[in-house]
Amino acid sequence: MAAHGDENGTSVDGRHQFIPVQKQDLIEALAATGHTGQEQKDFRTFCGFLASYYHHSFYSELTELKDLHAWFAPHGPKPIRRKPMDLETAYLELIATFENVMTQAAFVEIPPDQVEALGGEHPLLDVKTRTPMDKYQSVRIFCRGQTSQTIERRGRLGRKGVATIADVFDDVVILVRFKPEAGDDKKARLSWNADARSNLSKPGTVLIKYFRNISRPELPMLLPDVRVVMKQKDMLLLGGPALLGGVPILLNIIPALSVLLVVAGAYLGYKGVVTQDQMTKAVGAMSALVGAGAFMFRQYSNYSHRKLRYQKELADNIYFKNVNNDAGVFETLIGAAEEQETKEALLAFHFLLMEGPFADADSLDKRIEEWLMQTFDVDIDFEVSDALGKLERLGLLTHENGQIGTVPLTEALIRLDSLWDQLYDFKRPAQTAAA
Repeated sequence: MAAHGDENGTSVDGRHQFIPVQKQDLIEALAATGHTGQEQKDFRTFCGFLASYYHHSFYSELTELKDLHAWFAPHGPKPIRRKPMDLETAYLELIATFENVMTQAAFVEIPPDQVEALGGEHPLLDVKTRTPMDKYQSVRIFCRGQTSQTIERRGRLGRKGVATIADVFDDVVILVRFKPEAGDDKKARLSWNADARSNLSKPGTVLIKYFRNISRPELPMLLPDVRVVMKQKDMLLLGGPALLGGVPILLNIIPALSVLLVVAGAYLGYKGVVTQDQMTKAVGAMSALVGAGAFMFRQYSNYSHRKLRYQKELADNIYFKNVNNDAGVFETLIGAAEEQETKEALLAFHFLLMEGPFADADSLDKRIEEWLMQTFDVDIDFEVSDALGKLERLGLLTHENGQIGTVPLTEALIRLDSLWDQLYDFKRPAQTAAA
């Protein structure tokens, strides 16, 4: 229930407040629940009217997010203003607006200590990652719609895969701000140039990425400039044969080095006589060196091949799950916030209209949660206080005899129409009207 909710978008029993139902599916289900004839048509009109109202109300936030992010975007023109905005002030405004939209879209932020611990071995892809946290000034990860799923890890050499239970998020949004320019620190600048494999990881920029259907172990792979490194067992598989095969070669090379030096000195004009036996040993030593070089090259090729295979697994696993990036994320998030706000208001209005008035908010909250479970098989913590607040601000809520109700449907349409008209209420100047 709403009384159990907190500022992080979850209740104490772990349920989320995100309504994982398409808006149109919700409208169809509500319209078919008790509404008939003309009333059903009026209810659909009300739903469209309400959705349009929230779409308009979010326009200013969308514009502000795009304008503020332009100061930190890795590409594109910077804002042109008469007085340049202080970057830290712009960043704080960006974060404040961004957090507000994330809350309205029912996203939950992953705690900072869990973000700091990202990296290490990946239980699903059999890889190990290294996250360059020293390059980030700030990392924020928000998720929505968490479920537990059994995921089967692919087996090697035809072996059966291993089943792993992991938390899977329907939606994940990552905001990363890179540290500012290193300034006079030459070592830091060289480190930046070595690690930044693309123009995206510029000092001081802010990257925002939106992903879908991401398991918890995959989170470190979503961060920019994450590296795939060799696991210990892979090092043993490659290093063990290299060590065992390299020792005999090394033992054969050391005695022959003196022979190679004598032969090289003779050919360069230094004193000394090269015998047939020494020439044979020299040829043998050269063969050993060539063999050692070939062995080292083969081991390096094996290492490179395995690393490329891991990089491909990482890329294949993430490529198809990316929804949007940077300023484009704002369009997606604003749309998600609009839908969440609309769905909450519609649910509260419908049940107050059809089954109200209710004795208190908890009774309404329980009824809506029961209906969502029965109709869509979703178990959520409905934000009833937030939904009632929306109806109150729209002038659709009534309070009589200590009970909560709503105005009739036709009256609700009239009030929404009046609110819409007031959005652009321009008055003609008196002198123009008189003329």
